[in-house]
Amino acid sequence: MIRFLKNRSLSLSMVVLVLGITLVFQASISYSTTFSRLTNFDNESNWFSPIWIFIRVLVYITIFMLWLLNKKLHLFRAIIICNTLLTLGLIGNLFSLLKILFTIMSAQNVDLLITDVLLMAITNILLFSIWYWIIDPPGVEPGHQHGQAWDFLFPQRANSIPHFENWLPHYTDYLALAFTTSFAFSPTDVLPLTRRAKMLMMLQAAISIISLTGVAGCAINILANRT
Repeated sequence: MIRFLKNRSLSLSMVVLVLGITLVFQASISYSTTFSRLTNFDNESNWFSPIWIFIRVLVYITIFMLWLLNKKLHLFRAIIICNTLLTLGLIGNLFSLLKILFTIMSAQNVDLLITDVLLMAITNILLFSIWYWIIDPPGVEPGHQHGQAWDFLFPQRANSIPHFENWLPHYTDYLALAFTTSFAFSPTDVLPLTRRAKMLMMLQAAISIISLTGVAGCAINILANRT
C-alpha cells in the first residue's frame, strides 16, 4: 500500500482526495445558488441541475480511475478540467448569492445563506490551493525541474536556510497559501512572481471578500435583528 501511494506521489494523491471533498461540499450548497434562487424562495425544479452534477461526478470518476492506473499526464489534464468546472460553479454560486442578497432576504432563510457562504469559503480555499499546485513547479512530477520559472517565492526558495537546501513545495504548502490568501486578502509569507499567480490570488481574494465580508456580514445583521 505504501509503495502504491509512493508511486503516485503524496501531493498528487492529496489533490485527488481534495477534489472529491470539494465536489461533495459544492454539491451540498443549495442547488439554486447556481441555477436560480434559493429553494426556500422558489420550489421550481431545474432540469439542468442533475446534468451539471452528473458531469462533475463523471469527470471525478475519470480522475480517480486515472489515478488508480497511474496515468499522470492524463490525470493532470483531467484535474485541470475538473478544477475549472468546480471554479466556474463557485463563481456561479457567488453571483447567485449576491442576487439573492439584493432581492429577497429574510430572517427565516438566513441560516441557509450562512451555511452556503461557509461551504463557499471552504471550496474557495480548496480549489485555489489546487490551482496554485497546478501552475507552480514541480507540480505533478516530484523532483527538481530545472529551466522552469517559479510562480511563487516561498521563504525556503528565497534564502539559504539550514536543512532546506533541497526543499520543494508540496500540496500542503499551496493549501496553506490558499488559506492565508482567503483571510488576509493578500500575500503573506509567499509572494506571487508571475502574472497568472497574481491573477489567481486576486480572484481568490475577491471571492473571499465578497462572500465573507459582504454576504456573511449582511446575513449576520439580519440575525441580529431577530432579537
